[in-house]
Order: sequence, then structure tokens, then C-alpha cells
Amino acid sequence: MVDGRIAERRAEVRAARRRARLRRTLLVLLLVALAGAAAWFARSEHAEVRSLIVEGAVRLEAGEIEAASGVVVGDSALLLWPPRVAIALEELPLVRSAEVSRRRLRDVVLRVVERAPVYAVTYRGESSLIDRDGIVVDRGTDARLPSVALFTAPPRPGESVAGHAALANAHRAWTGLSGPVRSRVVAMRAPDEDGLEFTLDDGMVVRFGRAEQMEEKVRALGAVLDDVAGTEVTLVDVRVPGFPVVRID
Repeated sequence: MVDGRIAERRAEVRAARRRARLRRTLLVLLLVALAGAAAWFARSEHAEVRSLIVEGAVRLEAGEIEAASGVVVGDSALLLWPPRVAIALEELPLVRSAEVSRRRLRDVVLRVVERAPVYAVTYRGESSLIDRDGIVVDRGTDARLPSVALFTAPPRPGESVAGHAALANAHRAWTGLSGPVRSRVVAMRAPDEDGLEFTLDDGMVVRFGRAEQMEEKVRALGAVLDDVAGTEVTLVDVRVPGFPVVRID
């Protein structure tokens, strides 16, 4: 009787092992089949990039953005890594940020935010446009924007103002102004780091100097402008913010 129970138990164990081996075999076969199907799909026309859709381009041509992305119609959409493509797009001087996504798997959307110029720089009759981050966006000018007169050549498109001492100082000062004052600036003169001057919309000249003690200088300038509103003041000097100088011609 005992031997019968032992034999029965051993039979159950062997059956369980066979079932376990069968499940493992079926699982392996299923995984192999799925891998094969995925490999076939990845190489098939059903997984190829069908089109590139460019959004947000204003100055840039769609072809420039497509070329910079490195994505080509016919590439595998499954192997596409959107963050890497976005990084490639952000290497374009005019692109401030980029986002890449897939639409219905096979359509790739290249969405860019272009750099917007906020002022121009002029040197020997030539002009360049600068964005808020201090990047030279492009050659050219825009009459609607304030301009900075330089006495040495500005950086090239795609480069930063950081490499140009006078322009870097002007950029720090201009971006550090209060909104109401900045909106009144129509021109700047930056012969060097020490000689920065602003010209306001009423013709008043502001001698600002180095972009140091910004909080004190902005506060002093705002107070003076409020005090002299409606008067014939032609020059305000806030290079020493504790002792601003006002000149009336």
C-alpha cells in the first residue's frame, strides 16, 4: 500500500516536470515567433518612415531642418530615437529648441522653436541679429529692433556674444533692465566694456558703463526717469548708481 502511494507520487512528479518542460518549450517557441515577427515587421515597408512633417519653421527652410535631422523617408520608424534627432536639430544656429515625435508610427514630426532676435548689432555698415540667449541668429537687421553700435567685429552666426567683451557687457545690461526701461531703448553704443550707453525713445542718453551693480543701477535709473519726466533732460549717468548725474541742455 505504501509502495503504491510512493509510485503514484513519483508519477505525479514526473507528469508535473513534463508539463513544466512543455510550458517552457512553448514559451521559447512563442518568444522566437514574436521576435521573428518583430524583425520582419521592422524590415518591412509597414515600419518605414513615410513622411517628414516640419512645424514651426519661419526663417529656416523645411529642407534644412529635414537634412539636419538625419531622418530619411524609408528609414525604420521603429529604430528612430526622437531625443537624439531633437539634439541634432538644436545644433542648427537658428533653432532654440526642438521636439520630435511620431504620428501614426510612420509620419515623423520635426517641431522647432526658432531663435527670435531681440536686437541687432552693427559694425562697419554690416548688421547681425542677436536673440535673448546672446546667440548670433543671422546676418541682417530689423528696423523694429534696437541696435548696438560696435567698434570691433561681432561674433559670427551661431556663436555667442560671450566671446566679445563689449557686446557681452551690453547684452547683460540690456537683459538686466526693467521691462518698462528696456522697451524704451532704441539704440546702444558699446565701444568697450566701460563705455556702454543707451539711447531712449525720446532721445535721452543713458551712460550705463559696466553691467555691474545691476540692481542699484536699474533702481537709480528708474527713479531718475520718474523724476525728470516731462523735462528737457538729455543725459543721465548711472555709472555710479549712488550718485546719478543728470544733464539738461
